[in-house]
Amino acid sequence: MQPENAINLHWLLLGGFPKGILGGLALNVAIALGAFITSFILGHCLALGRLSKNLPLRYVCTAYIELIRSIPLVIVLFWFYFSIPILLGNTPSPILSGFLALSAYAAAYQAEYIRSGISSVSQGEIDAACCLGLSRTTTLLRIVLSQAHRKMLPTYASYFTSMFKDTSALYILGLVELMQAGLITAERNPGNMLQVYLVVGSLFFIVCYLSTWMARFLERGILLPGQART
Repeated sequence: MQPENAINLHWLLLGGFPKGILGGLALNVAIALGAFITSFILGHCLALGRLSKNLPLRYVCTAYIELIRSIPLVIVLFWFYFSIPILLGNTPSPILSGFLALSAYAAAYQAEYIRSGISSVSQGEIDAACCLGLSRTTTLLRIVLSQAHRKMLPTYASYFTSMFKDTSALYILGLVELMQAGLITAERNPGNMLQVYLVVGSLFFIVCYLSTWMARFLERGILLPGQART
């Protein structure tokens, strides 16, 4: 007979999405990756808008960045979860609401990272590109953003780990993500709470460590042509 305090490992580690701890982990990773890519794109628009000579555009982008960075993620989640039905007339799924909220929240931070990277490129290199006859768009894409992204790669990796951990706040929308799945598992196995939380913490650590390792891999120039190897 199975001891009463034994963990149901099948449910704990092999639960189907979104049930089970691995299912919860899959939800966290999927939303974090999707929101990171989306916010990376939106962050470019906001960063370029904030650096634009068009004053109305600059003010709008600056106001958005400062507003979002000044409020907690939980409030942004509630804004999207309760405002979208009012604006669109229908209720989106909690996953969509969480994804949009996290993307909008992260875009403000990504914009500042990208703006910082762009500002780090010397004006001399930009002037040299213009003297060679490169257009402003080509200079921006091939000279400015190329260097900015390489310089900011550690920052992007660090922010992804932070964003991945922020996905634990999605439980307030009713999503059974990794942390919530761990809480449910701990409630079902009260005699093994320590083991359950060790598993949850280990999974968070593994994903964050892998993202950091991948950033170092890219930083060494293995996947970035022209980057010096160390």
